[in-house]
Amino acid sequence: MRVTLFALALSFLGWALAAQSVYISADMEGVAGISATDDPMGRRLMTAEVNAAIAGAFDAGATRVVVNDAHGGHNNLLQDALDPRVTLLRGNLKPYGMMQGLDGTFTAVMFIGYHGKAGSLGGFAAHTGSGRTADLRINGVSVGEGGMNALYAAWYRVPVVFVSGDSLAVAEMQGLIPGLPGVAVKTGIWNRAVRTLSPDSATAAIRRGVADAVRAAAPTQPTLRPPFTVEFEYSTPLYADITEGIPWLERTGPRTLRYTVDEYPAAYRMIRVLYKHITP
Repeated sequence: MRVTLFALALSFLGWALAAQSVYISADMEGVAGISATDDPMGRRLMTAEVNAAIAGAFDAGATRVVVNDAHGGHNNLLQDALDPRVTLLRGNLKPYGMMQGLDGTFTAVMFIGYHGKAGSLGGFAAHTGSGRTADLRINGVSVGEGGMNALYAAWYRVPVVFVSGDSLAVAEMQGLIPGLPGVAVKTGIWNRAVRTLSPDSATAAIRRGVADAVRAAAPTQPTLRPPFTVEFEYSTPLYADITEGIPWLERTGPRTLRYTVDEYPAAYRMIRVLYKHITP
């Protein structure tokens, strides 16, 4: 009995330590105060919101935080201003892009600075991966970056526990994960203007929200059922003309290609190729 109790104690200790390991995927369009994708203050404001999320995680007892710079060229966060307690993933050529480095050793995922999916009305700079994408459907469900990334986390059985960004991004994520804690720091006015919190108000809300999310039980996550059928619809037929040359892609319409795989990371990696690396 003593051996059993000791083993249980070690098991619980391992779970407790793992439960404090946090992964943050950070985008920029959903950051407060930004009203243009080339805003000169974008990098500073993005860094401030990421720092707020980091602080909230450590406030709640996190022992490890990894941040993936996941916007544009993936080289936005100001390293000399970033919380020194974190590990940073930086650089554009990462096979798993916005979710690079996530594995089963983490027990909490957070999305900071996220935005609405391609084709959305009322979302600032709404897109999915790039302007090449008109829609992305996984097993028949239309998803944006938040959705496809949440499914990636679900593959590794790591729950998404918090999202911040514009109001549309938060609503999309809460539609996929009911009860997901989130902070909407801005609301789009059409696609190129916003109504926004001040940066200070946004960072304070994110820090509080993250701390509460880390302490709380994770909401129920999406259920993955292989195989995964991906339908990728381009904004123009030209990109489909190019990518139909990839042997295992089936062209199903003027702008649409489809493929089916058994493992979600493989599906995700090809999605990234289709929206990121195909050029005429």
